[in-house]
Amino acid sequence: MPSDTSSSSSSIQSSKKKSPAENQYELPDVSNRKQASVKEISISYLRHRLCVREQYYARLALVSNLMSFLAIVGVILMIIENELTFAHVNNKDTKVSWFLKLIITITPKKSPAENQYELPDVSNRKQASVKEISISYLRHRLCVREHYYARLALVSNLMSFLAIVGVTLMIIENELTFAHVNNKDTKVSWFLKLIITITTVILLVLIFYYHYLDMSLYSLRNTLEDWRVELTNNKILLIILEISICAVHPMPRSYPQLDPEKLNSTSIESDSSSPNLYSLSYTAVDVGLGLPMFLRLYLLGRSIMLHSHVIRDISLRSLGYLNKVSIDYFYIIKTFLEQWPRRCLITFCIIVFFIGSWSLRACDYTTAREHLSMLESMWLFITTFTTIGYGDLYPSTYCGRGIATIIGLIGLLLSAILIAILTQKLFLTREEKYVHTFVLNTQLEKKRKNQAANVIKFVIKLWYLKRRNKSSSIEYLLTQRKIFRSIYHLQKIRQDQRNLIDSCVNLTDVMTIHRDTSVQTRETVQQIVIIKNDIKKIEEELKNINYCMNTLQNTLNILLDRATK
Repeated sequence: MPSDTSSSSSSIQSSKKKSPAENQYELPDVSNRKQASVKEISISYLRHRLCVREQYYARLALVSNLMSFLAIVGVILMIIENELTFAHVNNKDTKVSWFLKLIITITPKKSPAENQYELPDVSNRKQASVKEISISYLRHRLCVREHYYARLALVSNLMSFLAIVGVTLMIIENELTFAHVNNKDTKVSWFLKLIITITTVILLVLIFYYHYLDMSLYSLRNTLEDWRVELTNNKILLIILEISICAVHPMPRSYPQLDPEKLNSTSIESDSSSPNLYSLSYTAVDVGLGLPMFLRLYLLGRSIMLHSHVIRDISLRSLGYLNKVSIDYFYIIKTFLEQWPRRCLITFCIIVFFIGSWSLRACDYTTAREHLSMLESMWLFITTFTTIGYGDLYPSTYCGRGIATIIGLIGLLLSAILIAILTQKLFLTREEKYVHTFVLNTQLEKKRKNQAANVIKFVIKLWYLKRRNKSSSIEYLLTQRKIFRSIYHLQKIRQDQRNLIDSCVNLTDVMTIHRDTSVQTRETVQQIVIIKNDIKKIEEELKNINYCMNTLQNTLNILLDRATK
């Protein structure tokens, strides 16, 4: 029996050694090794890099020693060769000196070791500085871009200033001319026209310079080598249009030689025999050349655009490019109308009011061949702008009628914009709409409860009348009518409540619900994936437990068989 027990114990040990259950303990070790081998791999990689680094340093030291040896040998041979040459009076080469020079020439003056120091460093620098070079390049491009924007803003400010100065001087010059009946130049008006001409020439030069900067900025943004690539037909037409708009101005004619007082006296005498009215097509030359100068005020809009943070901010422009939104002048106008609608409309209406009033004064005349006063022009502007037209004042020339037509069209456009803005302002906000809906729902709930109570009350009354055998009485019929009316009102109140809930839900709420639902769905999917992974792990553990139990059962069966023998 002891022999049997020893043999059984040895068989158990052998079965334990050869048992596949041992793999159950080995597999986690392998997985742990795989999970833990990341640090070992990184350490071995660093050790390999250090070994390679030591090899490079050893090679560098060897090459440096060779360089030093060759340098010393070259210097010694140079000294010996020169001493041999000094020993001869004619200072000519001997065979020995010639061979020494040949050896010195063969020894490298620029050792390859220097290149070995330089080339790896340069290559490493090139490999390591790609990000630094790209970042510095982008920083340089952004700095140049800001520089161009600053110059564009400065040039645009100068252009706006010159445009305002020119328009102001034009108005002053025409007012001085209106004060004289003969409408001829005086010395002051002549000098004012000369200043207007000088400012116009400077303005035209600045327009060319502005477009040059604009095309340079375009070439910088699109990494073009030459700014003339952007000089397309549309760009040329735009430049020509701006030049034609800004070039029109009242030009100085011949220098006035007559005295203004004599000129006024003679003109008054001559006008006494002239007809009282001008023809419909009559317009003074200075007025006809001065009115188009108001078109220069578009330069103010350009200056405002260049000073806007939307244009200067690179992040906003990048966001616009990604969403295919062009950040231009019309976009800036829309943003201003969205942010400050009343301020923009009031400013625009005031500017149009004064420009239109003065234009009507400059174009229209009274029966005494005098221009309209400013107050009368303002009244005519208001009646034309509001499309009322009382008829007490009306334009008497073609120029005035054209100005009145433009004023009427602007009035219609601004009226439509004003109505749209007022409609938008009268809308309830989301919070106000929720409060209003809650109040209405509370009132409807009270009405519903009252009508429900009325239905119950009238039903009880009908039951009471039936018990008293009054089903054919008028009171019974009136009670039935009241029941039906209460039921009808109750149904109507419920329908109103449903409609109120539907009207409260707008597109914003739908988008919010959709977004929240999407987030919850995504989280649910992630949780389901995690649960599936956990289930797989549990299945693997159950398989391992089943395998261990089978192995243990087989081992116990073997032991029982041997014990019975």
